[in-house]
Amino acid sequence: MSCTDCFHGTIHEGNPKGKEETLHNVLTYIAAPETGPTSSSQIIFITDVFGFNLVNNKLLADKDAAETRCLVLMPNVIPGGGAPLSAIELFDSLSTHVGLFDVTGQAKRAGAAMKAVAIFAPFAVRTRNAYPKLLKFSRNVRASLPVDAKLGVAGFCWGGMHSTKLTGKPAEEGGSRALFHAHFVAHPAGLKVPDDFVVAAKRYKVSISLAVGDLDRVLSKDKIERIERGLGEAFRRDSDGYEVKTYGGCKHGFAVRADSKRTTEDEAAVEAAAQAVYWFKKHLGLMGKR
Repeated sequence: MSCTDCFHGTIHEGNPKGKEETLHNVLTYIAAPETGPTSSSQIIFITDVFGFNLVNNKLLADKDAAETRCLVLMPNVIPGGGAPLSAIELFDSLSTHVGLFDVTGQAKRAGAAMKAVAIFAPFAVRTRNAYPKLLKFSRNVRASLPVDAKLGVAGFCWGGMHSTKLTGKPAEEGGSRALFHAHFVAHPAGLKVPDDFVVAAKRYKVSISLAVGDLDRVLSKDKIERIERGLGEAFRRDSDGYEVKTYGGCKHGFAVRADSKRTTEDEAAVEAAAQAVYWFKKHLGLMGKR
């Protein structure tokens, strides 16, 4: 389930360098280093609610591929496609204060609210069927890798809910091997805190790195602390297996949809991207790859 805050943010500028291909029967955006990958390990990138519609997702996948030196796979698994970009302006307008006696403003706000519901409600319903497709895709990718290769997963907002649940699954149905070796998740939505994190962590001890803003209305300070305590218990205080980083002055969605005009938010997005790259390089055996 997504949240209304998942529809806020800024559309970035840039030209994606990857390509779209059908991989394991799923249309997939494949990002690769310009000179080719130097590792057989791969990363699955699960997007926010906007999916392929938002160029930010592809640009971030390109960045991850360039800096980790491995392929980054972004499957198009949102049933019916990602949310329309028009939703960003629409939901942002609902956050703008309108005077109580501003009749015109209130009328516009009511109209925007009706349009927002028309986008949010159907999206919440149709995305319920995304998880099985994601699980199958992830298992197919894992099965296609060489024996010595590792698989990471990155999830953002809506995608963070799915990436977290996937790390609690085996590589094969009924098997005992972990599906993933490393997990980066930024401001996930739709999860039970801290239960979903703890359950996934306890099953296969997949290393997890979490990035969240201190102004995130989905994950309050109290919830973040509960997640960190839960992960500490799951990993038995093994500080190498998990980390939780809170970014000051940042709201939900900053790691993908930060406003470049807001210095604090923009710099935090850059830091969160570096956090993900370091985590994958460390836990997928990519250190020293050039």
